[in-house]
Amino acid sequence: MGGSKMADHMRHAVDPDPRSRRRWERKMVIQRVTRQLDVRGKETRTERLKRTERELLSRSPWLATSVKKMMHLMRQISGKTLEEARTQMKFSKKKFAKEVLYELDLARDKAIVSRGMGLGKTNGEFVPGQTEKKTIRDERHGKWVDVTDPTRIYIHEAWVNRGPLRGKRPNYRARGRTDVIQMPQASISIRLKEEKSRVREYEEKKAKEYRQGPWVHLPDRPVTAQRPFYTW
Repeated sequence: MGGSKMADHMRHAVDPDPRSRRRWERKMVIQRVTRQLDVRGKETRTERLKRTERELLSRSPWLATSVKKMMHLMRQISGKTLEEARTQMKFSKKKFAKEVLYELDLARDKAIVSRGMGLGKTNGEFVPGQTEKKTIRDERHGKWVDVTDPTRIYIHEAWVNRGPLRGKRPNYRARGRTDVIQMPQASISIRLKEEKSRVREYEEKKAKEYRQGPWVHLPDRPVTAQRPFYTW
C-alpha cells in the first residue's frame, strides 16, 4: 500500500518545519531586494549565465548494469550533438544502448518543452543561409566543431552514477567452496546545452590568451635574493 496523498497527511513530509521555512524565505527575499537596491550590487557571472543560456539535466532510473559497462557508452556520446549521439546509440551493439537512446529522446523532449531549447528557427535566432557559421575548438572533448545553428542541442556532460546492489547470489566452486556474486545497479546523467554555450567558452578562452600576451622565455625582471656568499 502506498502512502496517503491527503494534504493533512502530506504536510509532515513536505513541510516538516514551517517556521524555519518561512524564516529562510524571508531572509532570501531581504537579501535579493537589498542587493538590487544597492548601487554597487550587480549580477554575478553565474547568475548571468543561468539567465542567458539554457541547459537541462536528466537522470535515468536505476538500470540493471554496472558502472564499467555504461562508462563506454557515456564516453561515446559525450561532446556530440544530440542527433550524432542518437545515431551512435541506434546502431550500437551494446545491450544498454537502447536504454541510452530512450534517455536521450526523453531528455530532448524535456529540453524542448520545459526549457525551449533547440527552437532557433521558431524564435528567429537561427536563419538558414544568413546566420554566421563558426568553427570553434571544444577543449573539453578535444575536437573542432562547426556551428551553424547556435541553438543546436549537444551533450555537454554525460556520466554514470553507482547505485545500490540489486542483490547477491552464490557461485558454487570446487572443493565445497562458494563465492558471492554481487548484482550492481547504475544510472546515467546527461546534461544538455545549446551550441551558444560552447561558442561562449571558446571565445572566453581566446580572449584570455589575448590578454595574457605572448610567452616570453627570459622576462625582463629585477634580480632578487642576491647574497655575497654561497647559499649551499
